[in-house]
Amino acid sequence: MPATNVIQLRELLRERVPHARLGLPVKRRGQALPTGVATLDQVLGGGLAGGDLTELVGTGAGSGSAQILHAFLRRLAASGRFLALIDGADSFDVDAEDPDVLARLLWVRCQTADEALKAADLVLRDRNLPVVAIDLKFNPLAELRRVSASVWHRFSRLAEQHGTTVLVITPFAMVGGAAARVEVAARLDPQAHADGPEAILGRLQFQLLRQEAASMKGAAEA
Repeated sequence: MPATNVIQLRELLRERVPHARLGLPVKRRGQALPTGVATLDQVLGGGLAGGDLTELVGTGAGSGSAQILHAFLRRLAASGRFLALIDGADSFDVDAEDPDVLARLLWVRCQTADEALKAADLVLRDRNLPVVAIDLKFNPLAELRRVSASVWHRFSRLAEQHGTTVLVITPFAMVGGAAARVEVAARLDPQAHADGPEAILGRLQFQLLRQEAASMKGAAEA
């Protein structure tokens, strides 16, 4: 990401969400934050682990990850929270959301995985943003395979230090040290799309691939 873009992002953070944490308690590591998708929350033991990374793996086109991201944003907006979305391939469909929901979104539009990770590094260092999503689902596999494992270690440390809940959406398992990894698969027919988002979410299938014992304990105590 060019230096000028980094400066602009810093200015946007100061202007858009200068006091996003006010009135919201910092979540302790492992406490669950519901996603708005009941079946996914059930698999995770309540939701996304606070102060840590959760990886959502959506293999192939039409996996349902976009619908999950929209449901998560709506859930956060309904509770008065902000979502910082690092959009790795500029693929988020803003036309699918109402203005009052979009008012709770900080949308960082990127063109490459490298840009997205640099933006995520900056956002995760900002204590005003307690919930962050990094969407790499549509970035080329060649870009993603070049991502160093040290990136995820650094992001995990930042999330723990600041109590940030982080959702990373990927096309294959790649986030080392994530508190949980869930694979989503869609079994959709044309009627599901005609029936709308709720019908699509109801047809998604989730498989838990990884979950740390500490995260499971924290979710059970929440």
